[in-house]
Amino acid sequence: MIRINLLPVRAKKKRNTSIYQIIAMSGVIMVSLVTSFTVHSVFAGKVAKREATVAANVEEIKRLQTIIGEVNELDKKKQRLLVQLAAIDKLEKGKRGPVRVLDEMSSSIPKRVWITSFREQGGVLSLTGSAIDNADISEFMRNLQKTPYFTDINLKFTQADLKDGATVYNFEIGCKVNYAA
Repeated sequence: MIRINLLPVRAKKKRNTSIYQIIAMSGVIMVSLVTSFTVHSVFAGKVAKREATVAANVEEIKRLQTIIGEVNELDKKKQRLLVQLAAIDKLEKGKRGPVRVLDEMSSSIPKRVWITSFREQGGVLSLTGSAIDNADISEFMRNLQKTPYFTDINLKFTQADLKDGATVYNFEIGCKVNYAA
């Protein structure tokens, strides 16, 4: 005997299976979407934090560059002032130096020695004069050696000359002069 089932049981089972599959697929899609959104949010937060850190570092670099610029400008001013101070010091020594040299030389001249010519060029001094005898000339040279202003003192020449019945010794002395001493 043949049985015919007129009840739609299989169709109902097929429909229920389809509904379960659709619900399962929807659940998988929802879980995937939630997971994707969560991962995206986490990484977007990390990117935002790093971008904020980079922006803060850029601002700090700009601030430090302005400070470095100010420090460099101050260093340039300091160097310029040091050069100016050195020039002023050199001028002060140049101003006082010749006066001290002449004063020291005048106090070194013995009574019987006369300076007739005084010439300085490039730190080399040439003295021409007359004396009663050679001992006075050597005393004058020893006196010059004692001062800090004169170095490398040498007698270029000495020559006896008869003036008004008296013997006078003409001489020339060369030496180096140091105005800064």
